[in-house]
Amino acid sequence: MGSNMKRRQKKTRTQEMITAYDESMHPIGDFPRSYVHRNSMWHQVCHCWIIGVRQGSVRLFLQRRSYEKKSHPGKYDITSGGHITAGEEPRVAMVREIREETGIIIRPEELIEIGRYREDAGHDKEIANLFLSIQGDPPFRPGHEVSYMVSADMEEYREMCEGTRDMIEVIPAIRTGPMLHEKFFASRDQFSEHDSFLNLVYPFIKEYVRPYIEQYR
Repeated sequence: MGSNMKRRQKKTRTQEMITAYDESMHPIGDFPRSYVHRNSMWHQVCHCWIIGVRQGSVRLFLQRRSYEKKSHPGKYDITSGGHITAGEEPRVAMVREIREETGIIIRPEELIEIGRYREDAGHDKEIANLFLSIQGDPPFRPGHEVSYMVSADMEEYREMCEGTRDMIEVIPAIRTGPMLHEKFFASRDQFSEHDSFLNLVYPFIKEYVRPYIEQYR
C-alpha cells in the first residue's frame, strides 16, 4: 500500500464528528469537523480560563499554541479550549481538553460555569461554553498542541484587549526549564482575540473573585 493511501486512511479514521446547529441553535445533524468548518456551520466548543489569585491580584494562565496548529499557530490563547464532539457533554469535553492540552487533571464538578457566548468569525461560527477554574500553582505539562504556558496580569490583559496597551508582561508558568522565572513582553498581535473575554469572562471573574481580592485591602 502506498504512503499516500495510508495517510488518507489515517486522516479518515481520525475525523472528528461534531454537531451542527441552525441560526436558532437547533441541532441539524452530526458532521465531520472539516465539513462543519468548510460550510461555516454553527457548532459547540468549550473554553476554560484558569486563574490564580495572589495578594489581591488576578493572573490568567495562557497557552501558547503550537506552531504546527492550522489556526493561529504560535499565538497566546485561552488556557484551554477545543471542540465538543457529537454526544459529548460540555463539562466532560472541557476536562478532556484541559488534560490533553495542559496536563492538568480537573474533575467536571470542579469547573465553574460562566455561560455561553456566540462568536461569529465568518468562516468559524462557534457556540462557546465558558468555564473558570481557580488554581494555585498548576503543574502544567503541555501536550503536543501547546508550546508552553505563561501567566499574565488580568487587568493588563484586559487593557490590551481594549486596545489601550500594545504589549504586556508575561511569566513562564512551567516549573522547570530554561525559561523558568524569566519575565518577558508579548505584543498584542501575538494573542488570539476573543470578544467573550471582555463581554462575559472579565466581568464574571471580577465579581467572582471579589471576596479574595478585598481581604488584601
